[in-house]
Amino acid sequence: MQVVQFFFILSMFILSCGQSSSDGGDRVQTEMAPSASMEKMAADESSALPRKKIRNGNLRLRVEDARSAAENVRQKVLAAGGEIQDEQENSYDRTQEIYLTVRVPAQLLDSVMSDLCNQSGKVENRSVSESDITEVYYDTDARLIQKRALEKRYLEILQQAKNVEDMLAIERELNQVRSDIESMDGQMRSFDKQVAMSTLAVSLVTVESGVNNFFGEFGDAIGRGWTHLLEFLLFLASGWAVILFVGASFWLLRWWRRSRR
Repeated sequence: MQVVQFFFILSMFILSCGQSSSDGGDRVQTEMAPSASMEKMAADESSALPRKKIRNGNLRLRVEDARSAAENVRQKVLAAGGEIQDEQENSYDRTQEIYLTVRVPAQLLDSVMSDLCNQSGKVENRSVSESDITEVYYDTDARLIQKRALEKRYLEILQQAKNVEDMLAIERELNQVRSDIESMDGQMRSFDKQVAMSTLAVSLVTVESGVNNFFGEFGDAIGRGWTHLLEFLLFLASGWAVILFVGASFWLLRWWRRSRR
């Protein structure tokens, strides 16, 4: 089989949507549905399938103790079957902030956020974003099914190849199809993960009062003063030779002046 003939037959086999026979099967006619009708059928099918939505949340809370509140968040998330993705702690001026990025089951996102709002402190910001990926999800799934069917056909025809030239041509096409399958399969896994688990960003903020800040800084100042005193004494102890030399030089200078008088 020549390469041109092979791909001509393969193309006709793949692109044919249906066949109708008449007069004992002597005449074969390919039926092509209008593109508008195909789009309408796809839309009807997708509307009957479960919706695929990605829901994420954002929560900012004013709390009395950021670290204690962060521990409460961890317990709530783990109890709901979620996981902690990232955690950061920042301190600036009189403010301490702990930022957590967690993932929880999508169906429990609202309940987890409500529990945190009721138990962790004052709500400064609460928001939920929702993205409907139903159309792109099922479109990718349909194309993935087609690619896998095409891969199967290539494998069947590869077994019937008669020469090396045909085998190499089929393998090139087969490698491209498999690359497309791998890419689409990864995209579908990503879709499933995002739909099943929602990402929740939680910011816990503690602001110290002016009185607490004054006494805290006053205590820190005393501590720094004591540290500086100890450092000075250590400096004197480490420089005893220099001090002895300076003292001896000063004494000799005074003795010399007195002797001249």
